[in-house]
Parts: sequence; structure tokens; C-alpha cells
Amino acid sequence: MSEVLIVIPARYGSTRLPGKALKLLAGKPVVQHVWQACVKADVGEVLIATENQIVVDAAAQFGAKAVLTSESCQSGTDRVYEAAKNRPERIIINVQGDEPFIAPSTVQKIARLLQADPQCDIASAVAPTLDENKINDPNCVKAVLNKQGRALYFSRSRVPYKRELTEENKKVPYWQHCGIYGYQRKALERFVSLPPSPLEQLERLEQLRALEDGMTLKCVVIESAGPAIDTAHDLAAAEEYFKSH
Repeated sequence: MSEVLIVIPARYGSTRLPGKALKLLAGKPVVQHVWQACVKADVGEVLIATENQIVVDAAAQFGAKAVLTSESCQSGTDRVYEAAKNRPERIIINVQGDEPFIAPSTVQKIARLLQADPQCDIASAVAPTLDENKINDPNCVKAVLNKQGRALYFSRSRVPYKRELTEENKKVPYWQHCGIYGYQRKALERFVSLPPSPLEQLERLEQLRALEDGMTLKCVVIESAGPAIDTAHDLAAAEEYFKSH
């Protein structure tokens, strides 16, 4: 039996785009694109975790297994934990249900990192970018990493700030954070037991809770990250992205 479980949190009652998980993208529900990528990664069983029977029924239509979780889950991570807590897998990967362009290879890299490095509590992914629109966009989260790939900080701001712009440092990319997290089981249990941290509440970035508590979060590098879907505008942009890729 695989030691890896993939859980896709897919909240139907999304505030900014109600029913987001089942909105159609290139003729399929957004969450189906995510599920297909996770199945293709072939690292372990894939579950969709939702608070609404509508998503469970829709998942069954395209062959996915979905589980009902509490409506009171405060975050996708809480939903993932609820779906995984009574299962045996040692590694749990949270692939967010609004990331339809997630690559199977990204899921594989996350699984391999956690298998190879038991001291790594959480694994995530970043892609290099020099796109000024992304760098200045607060919805595009930037990561600061050390030379071993350990995350030092995440921010909606432009970090690190290039104090003096030279020809050399103009070429130094920013790291765009991507919506996937892998956890050692004990790390996930620890994470969900912690209260939201001060920096997390300031930036509205859940991963800062882990860093503030001293957990080790490492990132794998991927080539590029397609758009996540948060709003109706994002969905339209995703359609265009799909056509051009």
C-alpha cells in the first residue's frame, strides 16, 4: 500500500466564486482537472474533500472518490486533515481544488522530497518569475528561500526587495509560490493544532503559521505555474491560458 495520500479540498460554498469547484473549464469541472493531474502522478490514492453533497455526486460522475467533511472547517488544510485523520498514510499531499494546471510531476516531486527527507515537515513548490505584473500582484505570493530550498518567508509584497538594480540582479528571479502542500503526518497534526499566527493574520497566508512555529518547510522548483482560480475573472483568464497551452 502506498504511504502517500493526496487530498483535494474543494469547498462548494466559496465566498468569491460560489460553486467554484464545479465551474466548467474547457468543458470539465475545475476540480476534475485537478483530480486528473493527481491520478496521473500515480503516487497514492486521491480523495476529494468537500462540505457539499453536490460535489460528492459530481465527483462520482467522473469516477473520483469524494468524502464529506464538516462545514465548520476554517481552511483547506483543516478539511484535508479531517479527510485524512483516520487513514494510515504517512505523507498527506494537499492539492488545492482551484489549481487546474497543477502538473503531475509537481505532485511527484513533493512526494519524493518528503520520502527522502523525514526532517522536512512540509513541502511546497515555487516557480521562477521575472514578470513584473506577477511580482507586484498581492494575489501572487512570493517566497524567499535559502540555498537548501528551505522557506525563510512568504509574502504578498515584493520580496526580496532589490535595493540597487544592477544588470546582474535584474536577472535574479522572484519565486512564485504554488498552491500545493505535502505534510509528514505528524507535521499536519501539529499544524492544525496551532492557532493562527500573527504574521499569518497580517498577510492572510496560512503557511506563515508553520514558519512562525519553527517548522521546516522546503520548496521544490517547477518550471512554471498556471493560474489558480479565485474569481470569475480568474476563470476567464484560465480559459484563455488553456487555449494557449
